Amino acid sequence: MAGNNEFSTILLIPIAICLLGILVLLEIRKQQQQRSDDTYSTQAVEDFSEEEDDMIPEDAGPSVEQDVGEGSSTAVRVKKIGKKKGEKLRRKEQMRQYHEYMNQQRELRRAQDEILEEEFKRRKAEEAIRRAQEEEKRKKQQAKKAKQEEKERQKREKAEEKELKKKQSRFEKYHGRITDAVKTMRVCTMESLSSVVRLTPEETEEILRELCATSPEFSLSLWSGSTFMFITEQDYGRISAYLLKHGKTPIKQAGSHLISILTSGQEEK
Repeated sequence: MAGNNEFSTILLIPIAICLLGILVLLEIRKQQQQRSDDTYSTQAVEDFSEEEDDMIPEDAGPSVEQDVGEGSSTAVRVKKIGKKKGEKLRRKEQMRQYHEYMNQQRELRRAQDEILEEEFKRRKAEEAIRRAQEEEKRKKQQAKKAKQEEKERQKREKAEEKELKKKQSRFEKYHGRITDAVKTMRVCTMESLSSVVRLTPEETEEILRELCATSPEFSLSLWSGSTFMFITEQDYGRISAYLLKHGKTPIKQAGSHLISILTSGQEEK
């Protein structure tokens, strides 16, 4: 029994030595790999810092070296940045922000200009539509007014034609009667003459004036207001003889004598 235990112990010693050697080799390999990783990480950080300066803050402090404990495969190292470099980066960041701000302002102004231009175009279009509508309305009103005026003109012409025909018909009917009446009366007013011919004084005067304008035998007749005197060439001869015979005569007396001459058709003695 004791022999068996001794034999087992002898067998375990080489195995333990082999395991210990393996562990030592693994630890050595692990440390070598860690140093290689640290060197690679440091170089990568330095390259990144040089190429991407904008990513480094303005007030970067002294370099900080952080090592993860033994057994870690990564390490972070930040390279120290000088004051001039930091100022340069700060100005660069300010310029970037300024350009970004100016770009935003330009975009804002462009958008505002577009809005104003669209508003101007809209108002201009509305104004054009309004003017066109007003012009169309004005044309319609003018056309309506012209049509109404033409209608009224035609109506007046028809009324005038009707009145003219009526006057012509009345003249044809009454001018002979009026001629006979004034030749008989010699001196008359429109009221007295109209009562004889059975017309209104206005209608009577209208026909009588038409006779004076168109008939030769009325060419020497005289008007005094609404009083009419029918005078012929013979009457003028008798009046001339009366004036030569009596010379100067008061107007009132001469008037009565002249009327007597006209109404009697004979010269007064």
